[in-house]
Amino acid sequence: MQRTIVETGKATQRFAFYLATTHEKMRFYLFEQPAEDGSTVAETIDFLDRSRLLGAGNKDTAKLWAKRLGLTNYVYVRV
Repeated sequence: MQRTIVETGKATQRFAFYLATTHEKMRFYLFEQPAEDGSTVAETIDFLDRSRLLGAGNKDTAKLWAKRLGLTNYVYVRV
């Protein structure tokens, strides 16, 4: 499935922010569009695969997704 970059509901073609772990060897959070009720489950994958990951169009959107996923330790990776 091809992913798009999402910025508050709009698709765009510029850079994206991906959520990753804070470990020395980063892992990336793989998830569908996070639900407001926090019911979305995220898993981690070992490398940045933009065809599988959902990219946020800005830091605010990435921060909102992290909150909805219940993440407390994460970094933004801008690509």
